[in-house]
Amino acid sequence: MAVARPSDPEATAWQALEAEIVACRACPRLVAWREQVAREKRRAYRDEVYWGRPVPGFGDPAARLAIVGLAPAAHGANRTGRLFTGDSSGRT
Repeated sequence: MAVARPSDPEATAWQALEAEIVACRACPRLVAWREQVAREKRRAYRDEVYWGRPVPGFGDPAARLAIVGLAPAAHGANRTGRLFTGDSSGRT
């Protein structure tokens, strides 16, 4: 696997897509929910900073398989900023 360089147009396109995803506010109910969860927090995580924004993907952009999550788990990806981490959603 080749490592994408910052000046690589493909890397720049992926960075632009990630920025667009993180800034998305297209679903008002989901935005309100994830921000409320990030403010109110679960007692076990009260001292942690929650991500509280849309969660971009990660991994090899040339992969032959993509795994898509519906919405970030309240105290998993919504807290950590990384899909399928921080709670039981990543267990298989």
